Amino acid sequence: MSSIKSTEKTKENVGEGKWMEQFPAKNPNPVIRVKIDGTVLYANRAADPLLKSWDVEVGKKLPETPESFVRKASGRERAEELELEVGERVYLLTFYYDPEEEAVNIYGFNISSRVQREEKSKKKHLRLEKALWNNLQIMETMVDTIPAPVYYKDREGKYLGCNRLFADQIIGLPEERARGFKLTELETIIPPATAREYQQLDMELLRKGGKHVYETLIPYLNGEERDFHISRAVYMDETEDFAILVGVLLDISELKKVEKALRDNLQFQETLLDAIPTPIFYKDMNGIYLGCNELFASRIMGLPKEILVGHSMHEFEDKVPGEFADVYEKYDRKLFRENEKQHYEAKVRCAKGEIQDFLITKALYYDTAGNRAGIVGIMQDITELKKAEEILQKSEERYQMAAEQTGQLIYDYDIEADRNDWAGAIEKLTGYGVEEFQNCNMQGWALHIHPEDREKAAKAHYEAFEANTPYHEEYRFMKKDGSYFYAEDNGIFLKDESGRIYRMLGVIKDITERKVAEKALEKTREIRKREIHHRIKNNLQVISSLLELQAEKFSDKEVLEAFRESQNRVVSMAIIHEELYESKDKDMLTLDFSVYLRKLTADLLKSYTRESDNIKLELDVEEIFIGMDNAIPLGIIINELVSNSLKHAFAPEMTGEIRISFRRTGDQDYENSEENSKHRDIESWDNSESSDGIESRDSSGFTLIVSDNGAGFPEEIEFRHTDSLGLQLVNTLVDQIEGTVELEKVRGSTFRIMFREPGK
Repeated sequence: MSSIKSTEKTKENVGEGKWMEQFPAKNPNPVIRVKIDGTVLYANRAADPLLKSWDVEVGKKLPETPESFVRKASGRERAEELELEVGERVYLLTFYYDPEEEAVNIYGFNISSRVQREEKSKKKHLRLEKALWNNLQIMETMVDTIPAPVYYKDREGKYLGCNRLFADQIIGLPEERARGFKLTELETIIPPATAREYQQLDMELLRKGGKHVYETLIPYLNGEERDFHISRAVYMDETEDFAILVGVLLDISELKKVEKALRDNLQFQETLLDAIPTPIFYKDMNGIYLGCNELFASRIMGLPKEILVGHSMHEFEDKVPGEFADVYEKYDRKLFRENEKQHYEAKVRCAKGEIQDFLITKALYYDTAGNRAGIVGIMQDITELKKAEEILQKSEERYQMAAEQTGQLIYDYDIEADRNDWAGAIEKLTGYGVEEFQNCNMQGWALHIHPEDREKAAKAHYEAFEANTPYHEEYRFMKKDGSYFYAEDNGIFLKDESGRIYRMLGVIKDITERKVAEKALEKTREIRKREIHHRIKNNLQVISSLLELQAEKFSDKEVLEAFRESQNRVVSMAIIHEELYESKDKDMLTLDFSVYLRKLTADLLKSYTRESDNIKLELDVEEIFIGMDNAIPLGIIINELVSNSLKHAFAPEMTGEIRISFRRTGDQDYENSEENSKHRDIESWDNSESSDGIESRDSSGFTLIVSDNGAGFPEEIEFRHTDSLGLQLVNTLVDQIEGTVELEKVRGSTFRIMFREPGK
C-alpha cells in the first residue's frame, strides 16, 4: 500500500502516463494495474509473458481466472496470491487492492527456482517414504523369522498383528483372523479363564505403561504345555493418546530342563562334599558363605547349612568369637593381596565349645570370565597330630603308636648323617616293611616321588630350609608295587644351640581320596561347560533347520534369500560352539580360528551352490586362537562379506576368485594403512574411541581381509550408509570389536578389518 501512495504523489505532478513509465517500467518483475472489473490499465515490459499467456493487452479484460482473483482482492482487506506457470517459469502473483483508485495492483515474482527445490524436496520425501515402507516390510519379515512368538496390540487391547509363530502355535488362527479382536473375543485353544487373565494383564500394562516380565504355562495346538518367558512393553506418544503393547514369548521349556539338570548336578556336588570327611566351605569376595559341607556346618559352626548360607562370619558372633574371626579375616586379606594358595595352622572353637587345632588350606576360585569370585577353604583337624607330636617328644614308644594309629607316615631326618628314621603306617602307605623302608634316605625319598612332581617337592624343601619356615607340599609318592598315592607332606626344621639347622621332622599323609574328589569336581566342571556349548550348538542347528523348513513354504526369491542369509548367520554361530566343544583348550575359552574359518566357508559355498560353481575360494590363514567374544562377530562379518561377493560381484557364468586372509599385525600396520588410504580409492571407518586410540594400545593385533576380483563395489553406494542389512551388520560388528574397516575399490572389492583382542 505504501508503494501505491507514493506513486499517487508522482501522478499529481507528472500525470498518470509519466508515473506508469517512471516507476514500474524499470522493475525487473511483472507489474500490472487493472480496474476492479478486470480491465488492464497498465503493464510493464516484464509482464509481457503473462499478458501473452492470458491472450490480453492493455485496455482489454483479463480472462476468468486472474479476473476472479481481482474481484476477491477488491472485496477484502488482505492481498490474494496466485501461482502461475508460464512456459518454463513459475510466477507468484500478489493482488493488492487500492481503494482510493478502485484498482488492483498485480505484482509478480519469478519463483521457478523455489518450485524446483520444492519438487526435489518432494521427490526426496517420496524416496524416504518408500525407504521407510521397505524398512517396515523388512521388519515384518524379520519378525516372522524370529524363532519366538511375537504379538502387538492397540490401546483397547485388540491385536494389531503378530508373527506366524504366534498365530500358528499360540492362538491357532491366521493373523488376519486375529487382527482387530481381543484375545477374549477369539476362539482359541487357550481356556477362557486363562485368556481373560492374559487380557487383563495386557490391559493393566497398557493403562500404566512400562515393561513387565513373567513366566507361565501355555498349551500348544498338539495339547502339550510349554513353559514360556513373556516379556511385554508399552510404547506411548508424548500426549499418551497413542499406545502400543508389544509382547514376545520365549519358549524356555528346554532351559527349564537344563536348570533341573543343573540343580541335580548341584545336589550331586553337595552330596559329594558331604561325603568328604573334612570341613569344607566357600564364600564370595565379601565374606558371605555361599556353601559348605555338612561337617563344616555341624562340627565347626553348629548350624544348619541353610541358615549359614547367605551370611558372613560376623553375623554369628556367638559361634565365632571376635578374636578367632580376626585371625581368619587376616589370612583372607593376605590371600586377596598375594593371590597364592594358603596353608596355615589355626585354633578353631568348634560347635561344642572345644578348641581344636586345624590345618587350613585356602585358595581363590574364579568365575567363567576369569574374575576372582571368592574363597574355597578346606580344614584338616590336626589336633590329634599336635598331641601326637607332644607325645613323641616325651616318649619314643608313644610317638610310634600315635603315628601308626593316625594312618600317617612320620619321618625324622638327620641332616648331617643323611639318615631318615621312619615311623607310623609304613606298610599301609608304602607297601614296604618297616625295616626295609628304614634304608630310604633323602635321595631314596626323592626317587620315590613322581618325576613330574620331583622338582617342585625338592624346591619347596630347599626354600623352607633357606627361610627356616615350616614345609608343606603335595606330590605323588610311589609304593613298592610301582603305584602312586597322593601325599601331603608337612615338616619343620630344628636348630641346635648355635642356631644351625640339623634336623627335620615331618608327617606324610595319604590324601588320594581328597585329590580324587577334587578331580571329580573339576571333570564335572569341564563336562558342564562342554554340555552347555553342545546344547547351544544343537539349539542353533534346530533354529537353522526351522528356518529351512519355513523357507520351503515360500517361492518368492527375495524371501528365500532372506531365509538363507538368516540361516547362514545362525550356522556361523553354531560352528563357533561346535569348535569350542571340540577345543583342545581345557577351559574352552578360545578356539583355532583357522579351522573354524575353513568349516564356515565350506558351508557357505554349499548354501550358494549355483553362484559359487565358477568361483574359487582362497584362504590364507594362520593358526590363531581367539576368544569367543571376537570369534562370533568375525564369523558373521565373514559370512556377510563372502555372501555379498557371491551374490553381487560376479555375473552369471563368470569365473572369479574370493580371497580371505587372517593374520597377526601390529601398530605399524595401522600406520601404513592410514597413510596408504590417502593415496588409494579407500573408504575408511575408524571405530576406536579416539583418534590416538591405536597408538595407546599394545602392538599385538589382527587383520582380516576379504576380497574379490569381481565387478567392484558400486560407486554410488556408501558402504557405511546403506540399506543393506548385511553391510549394516558388518559396520555394527566392527564397532563391537572396537576395530577399523576399510574398503578398497581397485580390481574388485577389498574389505580390510583390523582389531585387537580384549585386554590387549
